[in-house]
Amino acid sequence: MDKDNSKKIPFWELFKTLIIFVVAFTIIIFVAKTIDSLFVEKDAGNQAGTSLTRPAVTCGPDFASYSELTQQSGHVVKLIGERKNMYAAGGKFVNSEVVLAKSETATSKVACGYLFVRAGTTNDGALQKWQNLYINPNGFGGHINPESAVSVNDGEGYSEYLYALNKIQYWPNHSRQEIRTADWAALLNVSETVPFDIAFNGEDKTGFIDEVSIAYKCWNPVTGEENSDCRLEVTSSKDTIK
Repeated sequence: MDKDNSKKIPFWELFKTLIIFVVAFTIIIFVAKTIDSLFVEKDAGNQAGTSLTRPAVTCGPDFASYSELTQQSGHVVKLIGERKNMYAAGGKFVNSEVVLAKSETATSKVACGYLFVRAGTTNDGALQKWQNLYINPNGFGGHINPESAVSVNDGEGYSEYLYALNKIQYWPNHSRQEIRTADWAALLNVSETVPFDIAFNGEDKTGFIDEVSIAYKCWNPVTGEENSDCRLEVTSSKDTIK
């Protein structure tokens, strides 16, 4: 009868393997419980820190909501309030304007709002596809994308565009290769003054801007409640050629 030549694993090797397995399994269970407890503590901390949550202070994405806000609250600041002749020539903006809007928000901050613009040309009336407004507050703006407007009114004499203040889409330069999005409602709460660089991007010398205004709602960051204490106002303006 042939002898079995297969190798047998010594008992102490089996015992050693079993010990390693038990230790590894114990470590895994310990780590899992530790991570789970950390998440529970973090969640509890988040709940405690948000006992006073900000309510749903919203500005509806339509012209009716904008109109209601302007009629009831009176929270409207006009960066440009009367017709100004503006156009572009030789790669520069002619008759562009820089406006400083002061935000008084010691106990109240801007929650949301709208950007309203009315512009056009005497020759064509409504803005054409190759024309747009350049509005740049403190480096967080540029050539405003008209397709991002929540309301558009192209009349015979001008165009009216309404944008959500917390979602302004713009091209940083005239090449229109990159679209960026900025929250101007938050930007207005950062500093006491915010310079707005405003211009008409179009070579038609009959170009004009009738109005650039901001309508807004306020909220109290301590209580989380909506209020009417914050104020925006134009403190100064000046014409520039860029």
